Amino acid sequence: MEDLLFYQKLPSVTNLADITNQDIYVDVPDEWLIAITDVKGSTAAIEAGRYKEVNAIAAASITALLNCLPKEYDIPFVFGGDGATMVFPPSMAANAQQALIATQRLARAQFGFMLRVGMVSVQDVRAYGYQVRVAKLRFSENFQQALFSGGGLAFADKLIKDPATAGIYQLNDDGREYTADFSGYECRWSEIPSSFDENVNIIIMATGRTLSQNTAIYHDAILKIEDIYGDSARRNPISVDRMLPQTNPARFSVETRIRQQTASLIARLRLMAWTWGGYLLWKYKDKIWDRYKHTVIMSTDREKFDDVLRLLISGTVLQRHELQRWLEQQRQLGRLVYGLHTSRHALMTCLVFDRFGKQVHFVDGSGGGYALAAKQLKQQIAERNAQGDRAAVLSKA
Repeated sequence: MEDLLFYQKLPSVTNLADITNQDIYVDVPDEWLIAITDVKGSTAAIEAGRYKEVNAIAAASITALLNCLPKEYDIPFVFGGDGATMVFPPSMAANAQQALIATQRLARAQFGFMLRVGMVSVQDVRAYGYQVRVAKLRFSENFQQALFSGGGLAFADKLIKDPATAGIYQLNDDGREYTADFSGYECRWSEIPSSFDENVNIIIMATGRTLSQNTAIYHDAILKIEDIYGDSARRNPISVDRMLPQTNPARFSVETRIRQQTASLIARLRLMAWTWGGYLLWKYKDKIWDRYKHTVIMSTDREKFDDVLRLLISGTVLQRHELQRWLEQQRQLGRLVYGLHTSRHALMTCLVFDRFGKQVHFVDGSGGGYALAAKQLKQQIAERNAQGDRAAVLSKA
């Protein structure tokens, strides 16, 4: 019998450094499913200036899946900038498939994007020798970030994308009527300037030969980041004094296209009026605007781990240079590969079930964020693989 409360019952850790403690992770039940979405051609779309729309579709896929669940339950998920990963019980499978295909249609109809969607059972992943283990990092009573270990999510992603197995695991639109619930999805904040010189999207993948080696590498990386940038609060890319709602009606079109499937001027103006009316009421009459912004800040997914360390942090150019030197040294030693992307602003896409309760705010760097950091990471992986191939050839010569 499935346990819908499996994830909620897990204890939480409160310090990013705790993610390297393997004792905090628990095996996800075999019968649970892994759903993965990603925007095909996202790099080209981002380079064309459409990074906010790419972010929006990734967040919309999470929204649609979460809305398949009764509100009292929760599931683990990770936002990746141009896609998302979600893990859920089998009783959700039919509704999840409908929601994901409906999101795929929305992406195509409203944004012209091809959204790849797929589902893999945890049992299938384990059959190949990979594990799917989960833990939680607590940011506040309203939001706890899912953490994953065991290599299973990356292998599930491979199964969905590999032409040899894609036919088994990808979800394809069969033309039937499907619907998705995008309630709670919001995109109303202006781009948020960095508190320092810049924001940095960081992706770090350890390349040790064993789990214990990789654990040590991630531990060293976190300690180095904290040594250079300070604690989580200091390096937070979102600050209270720089948060404002959108002021341009055109910027509200992303939300209206997702929530209402229209970009009409009337819909955008109506949403803008509602947003600014609420802002003025909460700021000058109810005096709760600053409290709400603090609630938002403590519900951002700015630091996460899914067998790869992903962070969006704020700091100075000198701090980034120091971190880059260390990362490059570690790469030359064969301990890790990495990707960085710098920006002056952070984007925030929101899922709000309760203004002062359950919510999550997906943050990314402007201009490409995680997607462009991942591009650099993939280049380093390719270089590493090529060097390995050359070394193998030389050893046989």
